[in-house]
Amino acid sequence: MKKLLAIMLGVCLLGTCCIAGCNGNTENPDKPVDPDTPTPEVPTEGQVTDDSIQTDRASINFIFNELYNENALVDKTNGFEKASDVTGARFFVNGDYYTSYTETKSRQDVKAELYNDNGVRMVNVSGGMAFTIPTTSPIKVDYTIARFRTQYFFDDIILTATSESSNPYTASADGWFTYINEWGIRHLVSDKYMTNQNIERTNPLKFEVGSDGSHSYGTVKNGDLEMRPGYEVYRFDLHILDEGDIERPYYNIGIIHEKNDKVNAGFFVMKGTQDHSELMDQIVMSWQRLSKKGSQKNYFNAGDPIPEPKWNEETKNFFNKFMTQKTKSWGVFSYSMPGEASNLHSGADSSYDNYLRASKGVQNYIEEEVWGGKKYDVYMTYTHLGTGANYEAVSKNHHYYPLDMSTALAGGNGFDDKPVLEFTFQFTTNNNLVDAEISPMFDILRGKYDDYFKRLGSDIKEYGKPVMFRLNNEMNTDWTSYSGIMNLLDPDIFTMTWKRLYNIFLEQGCDNVIWVWNPIADSCPYSGWGEDLCYFPGVEYVQLLGGTSYEFNNYTGDATTQMVSFKERYSKLYNEKNRQYFEKYGMIIGEFACGSGGAVDGTKLGRNASAQAKWITDMFTELNQADPEPYVQQIKGLIWFNCNDYSGNTISNRLRFAMPSEFDIFGKKEDYSDLQETWAAFKKGFEDAAKLEVS
Repeated sequence: MKKLLAIMLGVCLLGTCCIAGCNGNTENPDKPVDPDTPTPEVPTEGQVTDDSIQTDRASINFIFNELYNENALVDKTNGFEKASDVTGARFFVNGDYYTSYTETKSRQDVKAELYNDNGVRMVNVSGGMAFTIPTTSPIKVDYTIARFRTQYFFDDIILTATSESSNPYTASADGWFTYINEWGIRHLVSDKYMTNQNIERTNPLKFEVGSDGSHSYGTVKNGDLEMRPGYEVYRFDLHILDEGDIERPYYNIGIIHEKNDKVNAGFFVMKGTQDHSELMDQIVMSWQRLSKKGSQKNYFNAGDPIPEPKWNEETKNFFNKFMTQKTKSWGVFSYSMPGEASNLHSGADSSYDNYLRASKGVQNYIEEEVWGGKKYDVYMTYTHLGTGANYEAVSKNHHYYPLDMSTALAGGNGFDDKPVLEFTFQFTTNNNLVDAEISPMFDILRGKYDDYFKRLGSDIKEYGKPVMFRLNNEMNTDWTSYSGIMNLLDPDIFTMTWKRLYNIFLEQGCDNVIWVWNPIADSCPYSGWGEDLCYFPGVEYVQLLGGTSYEFNNYTGDATTQMVSFKERYSKLYNEKNRQYFEKYGMIIGEFACGSGGAVDGTKLGRNASAQAKWITDMFTELNQADPEPYVQQIKGLIWFNCNDYSGNTISNRLRFAMPSEFDIFGKKEDYSDLQETWAAFKKGFEDAAKLEVS
């Protein structure tokens, strides 16, 4: 223990630099305070802040003997049998380390680190779990987003630990089975996934993988029931082969819960330069669920957005205008620009001309017939890496930057009559191949896409005009191939690939890209490790927020009483997330819509058209206020998703609001003439916005 005391373990705590920005609002006391906002801890007499290891016996005894029932913190294997076995401790309370801790209070976020000669017993008081890291090496702890996850750095290891209790299936007899298979281990148990990503198992699975007949993926009825009696354990030991630039290619993953508990579990993801399977076994065996006391909190605040210093003048000017404008920039997504090499330019053997004709036709129709003369301010398109099932196939079928069509359909700089391009780029192949067990993320980290990314950056630089570059939207989900659940339960893989592309673009002299970070409003899977902030690459890599929250309006019955309004959706996003962490950032709603009713139970398409029109009218009432609410002020642009969802050839969700049949390149020939109320709501909304701009 003397060695540990001498080292004075450091803390990787970005949040301590921004606690003042997270503790509520001292300048505007009338502004509502988020219940998860950290409350400043008032030191008791004799208590001071100090992040060194403490030896205050009263505090150690309080943690070990009084805070929980008898034996709750005991870990005999690692020498934690009684309070006197603890030779030092650190007490983290609401964003600061204190010299003592002898009283628990509501709304506190408390983490205790208990040291002895064998290791550290990590006690997450507000999260409700304890576990031991059996090491005498110095440990840095990152509590920046402690509400969602905590990370521990020691030796060659990064350990991510989360206390999970968000299972929505508790009413079902198989509630835990449903949760862990759908939102935990579905890809980790797949041999096909391992083969596709060139990952090997360093130890065999100790439970059976089968199928219950209702899932497209393999499922597990029970984890390992023998490792620890009374518990289910899911252990995975993996090695990313052909590691290239992957700094920590060994993954040891452990998930544990009490056998009859459908709700609470400990999730551990550990990565290192070598296999640490025995260490993960020890951590899992030491895990203990505790009663939660207090509330977990985050200590992250992005502060002011940092414009990229290498931007060209046009991009700087557009960004400044976009951030300060009072009116909103509008756009519509209808078609992606073709990115295949054979379709990048006009020609007899290319689909370029057909896509350009259709895209321009839809745009003109919406601008003149539907919007009453309102022009697109933003033109949005999607592109992904390419077509194929693996790197070898994709490398022959890359999707390239649509330089010609971007110039023809967008080409604006915010000060002319042309729309500015929003380019959504996705690290996926052939859309999102989650069920095919394919993720290109590991090949990106291996460097296999570097040459392709260099060309992409060079082509965007050649385009020259400002580009709002929305990379890998909706990452905090289970349906994108760049999500955490598709990549070893490790959102750090997302941030590492983001930074890799960012730096390649800078190396190519790409000086016209504004990077947009766009999580979906409601994270899925339900977990701490998969929440949006776990995917944030850093303030120096993001200049704009994106937002996504749909009102599908696919109800039967009276939709007007069931809809969630624009205000409810986006004020919730602002108040629960953006206000606390990204208050000074501008946001573009990268895609959204309110539907008019799909084919449900054989009922008529467009049955909720009037409700859709009301939703849009109410939206413009919010957007066109002379003194708008803060959530509206943050919104700088909006992109309507003018596409339907289909089940086979049947429209399951009708989000399109306009598509003239002569411009429908997919031959659907759908009629939207029943949406006259919707069109009138848009026209009226834009007319009112124009009046507001003049005033």
